[in-house]
Amino acid sequence: MAGMTEEDEYAHAPSERKDWRESYYFNWVDVETGVSGFSTIGLLPNASMREFVFALFYNGEKEVYFREPTGPIPDDFQESLSDGILSYELIAPLKEWRICYEREGFRADIKWPGRFAAYDFGGGSGTSWAGHFEQSGSPYGTIQLRDGRVMEFRGLGERDKSWGTRDWHIESWYALHAQFEELSIGLRRDMVDGKPHSSGGISSREGHAAIDSVELETEYDEAGIPVAALTTVKDSRGRTFTLRSKMISPTSYVRFARKFSGGATELFEEMAVHTCDEIDGEGTGLIEWLFTRRPE
Repeated sequence: MAGMTEEDEYAHAPSERKDWRESYYFNWVDVETGVSGFSTIGLLPNASMREFVFALFYNGEKEVYFREPTGPIPDDFQESLSDGILSYELIAPLKEWRICYEREGFRADIKWPGRFAAYDFGGGSGTSWAGHFEQSGSPYGTIQLRDGRVMEFRGLGERDKSWGTRDWHIESWYALHAQFEELSIGLRRDMVDGKPHSSGGISSREGHAAIDSVELETEYDEAGIPVAALTTVKDSRGRTFTLRSKMISPTSYVRFARKFSGGATELFEEMAVHTCDEIDGEGTGLIEWLFTRRPE
């Protein structure tokens, strides 16, 4: 990816492959109010399909929405980012977005301004994007529950934008977003043919540094669900960060599963709290695992 421009926030011309995908992803965490969540949209023009996901966690409860409408993707950019229930609006390229969700009396209105500059995420393993950038933000919003109660939150989060062909059936991947007061860490480690491929960056108001390597130890519960991680990160400036991460609560995650001709994949997306040996204070964000299961 040869440098980001504001145009990269909009739709790109797809290749001819059916699995070519343009996607937007956002998350947010406010531990003081107990609100966290994430939302994503995928546009697959060659498959005539879109993907809409919204997950909100609050007070030990969750609101989860998942839909894959089929049919030609609208030519109008803004129209393509809405299914009438979940909508995304680009307020200012590389600066601010808005997410609105309304279903059966449950409403969410989330503003998502960036707090640090967006940065190139790197090439990764070459299995999931042609271009990919991420940005740390300061999301805030209002949640109206079905019983009429209203919750307001203000926290930190991470977003990403990617485009290109995507292989959902590599051996595994691990992703982490960690927001601290003065620093943001975003990373991913793909396992392909038994080899790790790390990408991501560490950003602040002063700029960002690319991630050189990621080491991972995963902790599982009795049901085999990954619930915590020890992640050691080294960046291009020679710094090391040791992160100890766990789910915010036993309910602050979503599991996605899908079968394919060669087996099945499982994706665990979990809102998390982080401590770091090299940084004071507690961080918030995400831990995520994808596993591909193939018959022996």
